[in-house]
Amino acid sequence: MTRRRAHVVGLIFFLVLAAGFGTDVAIALEKNWVPTLSGWVNDIAGVLTSHERDQIAATLRQYHRETHHQIVVLTIPSLGEEKIEAFSTRTANAWALGNKGFDDGILVTIVMKERKARIELGKGMQQFISDADAKQIMDIDMTPLFSTGHFYGGLEHGLQRLMTEGRRFVVEIHPAQRK
Repeated sequence: MTRRRAHVVGLIFFLVLAAGFGTDVAIALEKNWVPTLSGWVNDIAGVLTSHERDQIAATLRQYHRETHHQIVVLTIPSLGEEKIEAFSTRTANAWALGNKGFDDGILVTIVMKERKARIELGKGMQQFISDADAKQIMDIDMTPLFSTGHFYGGLEHGLQRLMTEGRRFVVEIHPAQRK
């Protein structure tokens, strides 16, 4: 079998899985899958209303204007066997969040089936928000609301805390450095 034919067969297999078992199973089976970045809020799992997505996106856009930091939200249906830490790190790196040379991006990932969530901090942001701070924000402000099905409320509270912490560090970007 040629390499091209093997690729086509693999793609057909993936599409059959997606159609027969749902996209969450097919996504989980695709090794090293990274979703396409589509904006401030990437609600692949469909847990937010369009109004909620718009509200969060507007808040994150305004925060970016003030600080130049990028915070992006991602919800997905399932991870399969993959650990959220590996998935979140790979996605944040692929999306190149934050400003070049500052690495000040933040990715908030929520995985529905496995009931997992994570705040992934860029290396530059870790100077101002520690992993312990991110875990505390997740544990106190987000997870309790997520566990009751209030994903918008959990995101709203957690993002406000992240933005408060991040405002201690405002990036001065020269026009040539902007993405």
